[in-house]
Amino acid sequence: MEKLSHAYIVSSPSENARMSKAYELAQEMLCSSPDKRPCGVCRDCRKVAARVHPDLAVISRLTDDKGNRKKEILVDQIRALSADAYVLPNEAAAKVYIIADADCMNEQAQNAALKLFEEPPEGVHFILCAANPDKLLITVRSRCTTVRCTGAEDAEDEKTAQLADEFAALLDKNDVPGVTAWCFDHEKLDAQQTADFLCALKKRLVGMLISTQDKQRVMDIIRLVDRCLEYRTVNTGIKHILGLLAVGSAAETRKTID
Repeated sequence: MEKLSHAYIVSSPSENARMSKAYELAQEMLCSSPDKRPCGVCRDCRKVAARVHPDLAVISRLTDDKGNRKKEILVDQIRALSADAYVLPNEAAAKVYIIADADCMNEQAQNAALKLFEEPPEGVHFILCAANPDKLLITVRSRCTTVRCTGAEDAEDEKTAQLADEFAALLDKNDVPGVTAWCFDHEKLDAQQTADFLCALKKRLVGMLISTQDKQRVMDIIRLVDRCLEYRTVNTGIKHILGLLAVGSAAETRKTID
């Protein structure tokens, strides 16, 4: 059986994919089977699957008095995690902490986490879920094993592929009014649909780099898409994200036309 690391970074642009992989790792870490892990049938595996295991904790951004998620994970949250990590497990032989949106930890929080990763308590594991792991300190990344999510969770569904193809086609035709109208027409996409669309669009833009003569323009739009993805992680509204995409894409397209 392969030895598990004490700390992982689970990286994917899809929040669903990140969290699914994190819970899969948590099952393996907490499974009580003497053989294959995770077995999926022991008490610990079933409790992880039901999200009720007492030795599994999820740390995420707090909400304000209006119910909106804050932009950062704060150092006090990591200090509370650190104190709890030294308490013995309730049921399993290990404890697992999933840090959702770990790339939203502020610098103080990351430094506090670093101290914990350098000398972790016995049997304690950490799973950092990140859309953009490059936002984590190099020292944090160096103490974690990175896992890139693949498989069904990252696959494009038909609707996502259609949205990305439509927008890429407008960019390819230098259709400024079309780009603006498309963003206006799709302001009612939900947060996950928007993230999936942006990731699918980025794939198409990377593909365009091979054939286009105007590589600088495509690179600039790729950076714009990355900015839009970053804004999504700090709870920016979909209308504002698509507005940024419309204005930025149109500006880059006008440069080409001019």
